[in-house]
Amino acid sequence: MLFRNSIIKSWLPLLLVITILLLGGCKNEHAEQIQKEYAQVEQNLVELGSQLTNKQLTNVKIVDIYARQLTQLKPEFRSVAEAMSKDASERGSLYQGLLQRLHKVNREPEHKEQFQSAHRSLVSIDMAADPVVFNDALLDLINTMAELSGGQLESVSIPQGSQAANVRGEQITPGSYLVGNPSYGAYQRDSSGGSYWQWYGQYAFFSRLMGGGMFNRSPIYYDSWNSRPRYSYYNDYGRNSYGSHNDRKQTRQRNNTMRSKGYAPAKPKKQYGSVQGRQRVSTYNRQQSAQAKYASKKYGSNNAGARHAGKTAVAKRSSSYFSGNKTSTRVSKPVAKRSSSFFGSSSARNSSRSSSGSRSFGGK
Repeated sequence: MLFRNSIIKSWLPLLLVITILLLGGCKNEHAEQIQKEYAQVEQNLVELGSQLTNKQLTNVKIVDIYARQLTQLKPEFRSVAEAMSKDASERGSLYQGLLQRLHKVNREPEHKEQFQSAHRSLVSIDMAADPVVFNDALLDLINTMAELSGGQLESVSIPQGSQAANVRGEQITPGSYLVGNPSYGAYQRDSSGGSYWQWYGQYAFFSRLMGGGMFNRSPIYYDSWNSRPRYSYYNDYGRNSYGSHNDRKQTRQRNNTMRSKGYAPAKPKKQYGSVQGRQRVSTYNRQQSAQAKYASKKYGSNNAGARHAGKTAVAKRSSSYFSGNKTSTRVSKPVAKRSSSFFGSSSARNSSRSSSGSRSFGGK
């Protein structure tokens, strides 16, 4: 018995080494990659929050100006003006919504499907955290206040004569630029199964507007509202960045229901927001598609080992996507600089310069 115990003890160090090696060989590369991406997106959100705090984005300043002017012009709209001013800060629903979505990302994916779901979420959040894209998203707040002012404040990045797209007959539909954005409300079902828009918190103000008959107070139903083209940054460009995967899934389902009833969902505009913002969103979408192909090859197996992606253009680009080494070829005057991005971009980001009451606010 003593002899047997001594043999076991002599083998214990070797068994321990073998166990450590085996465990090391089973590392979760899915989780390692996501955690790297998560850390980069988290850093970018911190940088965006700092820029919002210091009011470095052009449209943050304009939201503040419009909120003060709207309060002076229409004191009865003070509460909603103050809510929109807050939404252009790091305390606002747009920015806080991105933080909440980031915290929900699965940082320990165990297989391909979980990895790709987490990766898509991080790409979407990172796009929304781009200062140029976030700056454009604030256009909806600016144009909402212009709408509430009854024309005394100018709309931004909207062609003259196009405001009618946000109006029912002779009446303005209050909050029209914000309808559909999950930061401000949600679609609910009525007793007959129709989807109507219900505002959150302070934005319930829009449902109560009287305005001497200026504003339409009837419910905003999805089918009728989305069958006509209208201007809204969220609907035209921001859905993939400021809406979650579940939000986009529900929109697809509602659109399919619309089609079954004989309604055709309106196609998004192509010219709302700054030129730089539209280019940035397009660049993210192309890079996301390329990276998805690469990730599918590299992490396509449910096993722990990574596969080589082959000598393709996608494989060559992928090394820079998460490293902070990819540089932009565009040279522009910065509104805000982003030191690094989810895809490794490092460049000065901007939208056009502005002055109070100018149509150049939107960067056209």
